[in-house]
Amino acid sequence: MPATLTSLRADAIRLTHDDVAYEPLADDAALGALLFALDLLGRDAFDVPAMRYADRVALVPAHDAARQYGLILQRHVDRADRATPRLPPSVTVEHAHAWVHAAAATAPESERDRFCWRLARRLGSDPWGDGRPAIALANQQFGMFEEGFAEMEARVAAAAAAASTGAALAAEAVDGHHAVADDVAADVPPAPIDEAPDSGDDMPAEQGH
Repeated sequence: MPATLTSLRADAIRLTHDDVAYEPLADDAALGALLFALDLLGRDAFDVPAMRYADRVALVPAHDAARQYGLILQRHVDRADRATPRLPPSVTVEHAHAWVHAAAATAPESERDRFCWRLARRLGSDPWGDGRPAIALANQQFGMFEEGFAEMEARVAAAAAAASTGAALAAEAVDGHHAVADDVAADVPPAPIDEAPDSGDDMPAEQGH
């Protein structure tokens, strides 16, 4: 499913990606961090011409502004010198830290842990230059711990595999049922054909008195 932006009331925005809705986004910086987290910073990530005109008027400027925040964050986390931030003079590490947490807070509860692990891996090791975890949300800390992320991914993969296996077994059961039904039908002898009643020609002629 392609990524989409939708206008909500109170100047907020919903971003939907891979059937997950992230909302409400009332801040360009939070939307920018979300674009970074979901790898949607490319200009072709959204089908702008497919949007309604009223949505384009509101969403295109917001997307352009958010994209700049996302690019700032991307340049910062891609820096070679992890001890020195790579941010514009008007942006502090605390600002970037807040963007990331605002983006993570928009993830639905059922997706939040997995999203935070994915975002932590995108941020890389020590993104804030002071040893803090990449994200600390709802009394949980998410750093670039491969085992944590791998565990989350393995859990999702196992659930998908179980669903796929269940569907395959169900299909096999249906096919087996049909095969048994066909075999039973083949073993049943054909029904006898009813013979036509006698016309009476072989009856003896009635004797006269």
